[in-house]
Amino acid sequence: MRGYIPIIAILALTTQFGFGRQAAGPTTSNSPAPTIPSGEATFTPEQLKQYYLVYTNPDVRYLRKLFDEYLHGETGKDDEFNLLREWSSDYYRSKFVVLSRDRNTFGGTLITLIFQDRPDKIFVAWVYPEGSARKLTLRKLDPSKFNDEDVKRVRTRYRKVLEDKEHAM
Repeated sequence: MRGYIPIIAILALTTQFGFGRQAAGPTTSNSPAPTIPSGEATFTPEQLKQYYLVYTNPDVRYLRKLFDEYLHGETGKDDEFNLLREWSSDYYRSKFVVLSRDRNTFGGTLITLIFQDRPDKIFVAWVYPEGSARKLTLRKLDPSKFNDEDVKRVRTRYRKVLEDKEHAM
């Protein structure tokens, strides 16, 4: 599938992305250790070029189209719009940045994203191609399992892509 490269894998080329690494230091029983390394990551122009390919994928583009249709009050996508109603429309007015794009075990794609103008949460969207026509449909939009400290670290670590208005959707 052309263009289907997990974004985390692309950014991990720098070995600075490290979502799976535990941060050093003591932990408390109240809050799990952050899974995002601290500090800002640096990327080569080639790594960014590879990363920006994620925005050419139909499922990523579909999310932007769906958010825009919802904001403009279009009809005919009640199930999907009901999922969007769970969150403030302020999220959808903002461009979003893709943090990862992975195949879902049950079909379709899981897209982990954060909104540029409202970066207080990281969301996971499940986009699924339905029927023989493989019409893209949003099946789920939930907050990720990242804790507040992880979200804060994502905002710092990936500042370069979070502030990039040109490539974000």
